[in-house]
Amino acid sequence: MRPGIHEQLESLADKLDHWVARVRHPAQFWPQFETLAAEILDQCAAAERDQVRARLQDMLGRHGLERLPGHERGAGLPLGKPGP
Repeated sequence: MRPGIHEQLESLADKLDHWVARVRHPAQFWPQFETLAAEILDQCAAAERDQVRARLQDMLGRHGLERLPGHERGAGLPLGKPGP
């Protein structure tokens, strides 16, 4: 893993410590976490992605957090216009 990616993951882990202590509702946490995680993944080479995803899961697991369906980038959101 490149040093820049490693540093970004460490920074996200540090932020996670503070978020878990202060955020009262998951709706406040997940969008920001997923955005920052996606920014890191977008910079990864294909060979780095699995390792980065594993680090993200470990990071969440240390805080007893689990990604739920619909919280990962692009999951569960239909394309098109809202409404009937």
